[in-house]
Amino acid sequence: MPENEIDQIKNQFINKLSPMKIYLFGSFANGTANEDSDFDFYIVVKDGTENLMDLTVEAYKSIRSIRNRAVDIVIGTESRFETRKHKLSLENEVMREGILLYG
Repeated sequence: MPENEIDQIKNQFINKLSPMKIYLFGSFANGTANEDSDFDFYIVVKDGTENLMDLTVEAYKSIRSIRNRAVDIVIGTESRFETRKHKLSLENEVMREGILLYG
């Protein structure tokens, strides 16, 4: 796993977004990644955070100069994550198979 690139991306998210938690999920988290795999990040932010779409754009902008492969970013509020992690949902997959990188 390219830990250095993941750490650089994580640190950019911490500096630019002030997240509560950052998870890596998908193929890099479950050990099935290959040379064409992308990074999948789920970022949990505080309830009341406005304009999650704008925040997602900022997340992509913050890493554009340091990433060497495709990246998918999902941003959700703490209450949404907590509510959905027990249901059949992306949040449940992140809880079961993801790796907590921060928080």
